[in-house]
Amino acid sequence: MGNNKLIVCKLMSSTKQSGVGRANSSLIRAFVLAQQSLELNNHGQGLVDLSHRSKMRKEKIAERKKGKTKKKKGKTFAENLSKAEQFRTMDYHKVELDALLSRLETSKEKGLTQSKASDLNRTLGDNVLSEKKGVPWYIKLFHELTGMFSLMLWAGGCLCFVAFGLAPEDPSNLYLGIVLFVVVILTGLVTFFQNAKSEAIMESFKNFIPPKTRVLRDAEWKSIEATKLVPGDIVSVKMGDKIPGDIRIIHSKEMKVDNSSLTGESDPLLRTVECTHPENPLETANLAFFGTLCKEGEGIGVVIQIGDSTIIGQIANLAATASTGESPLRRELDRFIGYITYIALFLGILFFGLGFLVGYTAVTNFIFAIGICVANVPEALLATVTIALTITAKKLAARKVLVRNLEAVETLGSTTCICSDKTGTLTQNIMTVQHMWYDDKLIRAENKQIKGPNFNYEYDSNAIGFRYLHECAIICSEAFFNNSPPESKYEVLSKISDPIQREKEKMRIDEEYAAHIKSIEWGRRPTVGDASETALIKFYQPIEDILSTRKKFPIKINDDHSESKIPFNSTNKFAIYIVEYPTDNSEYCLFIKGAPERIWKMCNKIYSQGRINEINDHWRKQYDAVNLKLAKGGERVLGFAKLHLPRQDFPKGFNFNCLNVETLNTPRDGYAFLGLISLIDPPRENVPFSVLKCKAAGIKVIMVTGDQPITAAAIAKQVNIISDKTAHEIAEEEGIPMEIAMKKANAIVIHGDMLAEAMLEDEGLPEAEKGRKLAQWLQKPQIVFARTSPAQKLIIVSGCQKQGHVVAVTGDGVNDSPAIKKADIGIAMGITGSEVAKDAADMVLLTDDFSAIIIGVEEGRKIFDNLKRVITYVLTSNIPEIVPFLLFVIIQFPLPLSSILILTIDLGTDILPSISLSYEEGEMDIMTRNPRTKWEHMVTGRLLVFAYGQNGVIETMSGFLTYFVIMSDFGWDFWGLFFIVTKTGTPPGSSDTYDATLPNFGNTNAYCVGNEIKVREGEIRAPDWLYLNDEKADLRMFYLKCENNIMKQTVTTKNCVVPQISGVTNMPICFTTDSLKYAQSGFLYATIWAQVSNAILVKTRFSSVKYQGIRNFMMIFAIHFEICLMLLLAYCYPLNLVLGTRDSLWYHLGVLGFPHSILMLIHDEIRKYLIREFPTSDPHKPNWFYRNSLW
Repeated sequence: MGNNKLIVCKLMSSTKQSGVGRANSSLIRAFVLAQQSLELNNHGQGLVDLSHRSKMRKEKIAERKKGKTKKKKGKTFAENLSKAEQFRTMDYHKVELDALLSRLETSKEKGLTQSKASDLNRTLGDNVLSEKKGVPWYIKLFHELTGMFSLMLWAGGCLCFVAFGLAPEDPSNLYLGIVLFVVVILTGLVTFFQNAKSEAIMESFKNFIPPKTRVLRDAEWKSIEATKLVPGDIVSVKMGDKIPGDIRIIHSKEMKVDNSSLTGESDPLLRTVECTHPENPLETANLAFFGTLCKEGEGIGVVIQIGDSTIIGQIANLAATASTGESPLRRELDRFIGYITYIALFLGILFFGLGFLVGYTAVTNFIFAIGICVANVPEALLATVTIALTITAKKLAARKVLVRNLEAVETLGSTTCICSDKTGTLTQNIMTVQHMWYDDKLIRAENKQIKGPNFNYEYDSNAIGFRYLHECAIICSEAFFNNSPPESKYEVLSKISDPIQREKEKMRIDEEYAAHIKSIEWGRRPTVGDASETALIKFYQPIEDILSTRKKFPIKINDDHSESKIPFNSTNKFAIYIVEYPTDNSEYCLFIKGAPERIWKMCNKIYSQGRINEINDHWRKQYDAVNLKLAKGGERVLGFAKLHLPRQDFPKGFNFNCLNVETLNTPRDGYAFLGLISLIDPPRENVPFSVLKCKAAGIKVIMVTGDQPITAAAIAKQVNIISDKTAHEIAEEEGIPMEIAMKKANAIVIHGDMLAEAMLEDEGLPEAEKGRKLAQWLQKPQIVFARTSPAQKLIIVSGCQKQGHVVAVTGDGVNDSPAIKKADIGIAMGITGSEVAKDAADMVLLTDDFSAIIIGVEEGRKIFDNLKRVITYVLTSNIPEIVPFLLFVIIQFPLPLSSILILTIDLGTDILPSISLSYEEGEMDIMTRNPRTKWEHMVTGRLLVFAYGQNGVIETMSGFLTYFVIMSDFGWDFWGLFFIVTKTGTPPGSSDTYDATLPNFGNTNAYCVGNEIKVREGEIRAPDWLYLNDEKADLRMFYLKCENNIMKQTVTTKNCVVPQISGVTNMPICFTTDSLKYAQSGFLYATIWAQVSNAILVKTRFSSVKYQGIRNFMMIFAIHFEICLMLLLAYCYPLNLVLGTRDSLWYHLGVLGFPHSILMLIHDEIRKYLIREFPTSDPHKPNWFYRNSLW
């Protein structure tokens, strides 16, 4: 038998790895969601006056609807949660067995006939789950490469290739197209690998199908392929088998199943022939589900559903088709891309048309349009966004916050509401016994091992009242000390091949660990069990060994070998244990532990000094006062009671039915109360400050806990969630009804039953009118939900979202996973969290510490602010890139900035500064301002005005000033440059030299015939300013005309101020098209200087840069890199040839552009000063500059 159990354990381990891993988490989450939705539908049935209130409510609704047009009936909450489950209406579990067998045309003695089974198989198909094809990796990669932003870059690259095909003499378009394609591919690959997740959900479902199964057909048991099962088959299941289909149990011999593949919980569940939950087929004990494991015992069942019709099949389809919406960050980026695309297309089309008006050809106009479109594309932004998110994820990882979805970090920054668990998140999750109340006295329960033998204890461990409480506490607790070495200690054994040596090494490890564990005090030893029970055994162990205590009072074992106990669950809120406890009048004693209010209601007697007293007003007042005092102190209170079962009713050998509370065949009241034990789980040290930071940041923190309201309120006060008097306190102090107090109070504590009643009142209402009471509660600034179930947590999250909140939810259990998934950002606990909760979450707190959420909020806000900075920085340079094209088309002077130099800015000098902005720390107000609303966008009109209309204009002015000064220094008159590009002339000979004294100015290729100028070779044309094929020609000999056989110049020129020799042509620069290269280089250098200042000033939106400082190492490096790159562009000969830059004089390089960069800083400091200091008539309203210039 021991070997069999070992085999089963291995099978279970294998099943867990395949069934409860990340691939199956979606299935488990969907199953739990279905459970909770059914629970919500049935929640109100336990209320005493449910039927009366329901009837009254329906009558009111009928009266209100009377005479009105019939409206479409609103769906129930459960129907909204899930649309595809047919099990809601199934009745296989609750119809009489004979009726079910008749319906399926089978019998439990003979089963189906082979012919009938074959017919059903042909009709219904095989017992398999339909395989849903997963998305191939290449499709996922394609998706990453075809996002909104990526498509814009792809389009820009294609346009560049088209432009190069139309004008191959200009290679800059080819370079630009290649670089754009490389940017898209690299960033797509980075995003693909970072966000790659295992999504083989349906593939893992194949593991649920057992290869063979034993079936009864034609009155004979035979082994068949499980895929050939049909409804009506009688199957046999034993320990270690997987359930081959959904079956109704018709015989059970201690059959227990492991539903972890569905629920995530591996505790064995007893299967019986009784229908324990008629209203909920997912929890009833007479059904076993396809793919689950028979962990113990054996049983026989009739197959009721197969394949896709099974519970797992229905829910698997939901899990496989589940999708997640876009993150706020993705929506904002797509919106920004849409803006840029519209602007680019509008300008491109506009100037494509304008080009025809000024006489350009269609090809030239198309190339101009492409240049304008590409100039609008922020090529580096896609890479910057990815890098910014990755940087933040690494920062959070260093602070023990694991980010599973990069874009979720920014979502956390826009969070307006956090629904947090209490235990382990706000508190330390280290429960210790704090107080006891027994024998009508409240004592401080100090631990004997910690305080030692000489301490003056307030309790006597030998007193009969203490001993009764001691017995009940230990018997009702299943926690125990774990003395087994952790698995990590045995890892070394796998390296030892010799079995004898391996066994010796194992014994040595066991001995060393046993010696080590004995040296550890009980309070620090590892345990197995929940926090409350662990606290109890750590308190009582130094008084008496817990195993000895339990041995004195063994749990009654029934004839069917079941234990007479009902463990604690969130529905009953108590645990019952029936033990052998012989007395004069009794053989058995029923011990009960649980929520004090539940236990007290079951009692009519109380023990005091070993005597039983009737509970009267005195005892009720004493109990209420003590319970209230303990709860107000934030202590978790447990009530204890017992009942000696009379021998005449419960003789020796009596079998107790402990399947559930409903079937329990013992009295439900009349217990004798033993006392109270309070435990405390102190708040984490930094949580109170973190909650204050949340409030300062405009984030509402809501506690959602299963603790009783008074305890929850006490902890909420300690951690600053509640700072005012609660509605209950106001009602008590002022003697007013709770309804009035609820309206008057800022702080409220909502019991789970109140939430259930509110749901009941919503029944029958149209969908739009549901949830009004919850909405009223959620408008309060300080809220605690106590005694709530995981299903109600889902309602609370939905209610917050309906209020317009961006909701973050913390959770750790499988039951929390639907709420975690429903939230805008789900946060799972790393230590106590289940794998399913972690898989549903966007973030995992590796330390289970609430304060880590605040770190995430701050980092999320930094991301949003930093991306605004990056966008502002990148958009600013669009103006000095676009305006030259526009004026080139309209005024027709030589193009001040070429396409290749635009690329040099966007993917050269701008790339590192824009990335460095991702490393910026937040401004001083980052955690004191309210979260951004859903209507506050990343790119706003004010941002565009600031980037385009202020900084962009200054940069453009700087560039044009530099351009015209350089052109003037090289002999070109300011007004003479206007419309010079389209002016025609006569190309001089290759050896001609300008001479103003000659009639033809030295152009031997030109001559006059009257008023008409002629050329000996070539044709009359405009010089090539765009591609510089005439870069060595002196254009004073080019721009000529004839008047009365006399040649005259058509362009006004000036004296050459800078007689410089070109480093590329080795010719004088003045009056040549190469002077344009120097002017374009000057425009580039001026823009770079301005962008240096731009990077510094966008560090803050309203604070002075002197307060923020330049402590960002990446920015310091980026600025130095930008300046060094500028010098390389100017003085590196190969770059001069490839990019068209030139070796400018220091005067052209910096003296003209640098003052404008300083002007940008001064202008922005004045703007920020006016935002901060300009007076306003209304002190509660920001001033004009704040409203109109704070981007």
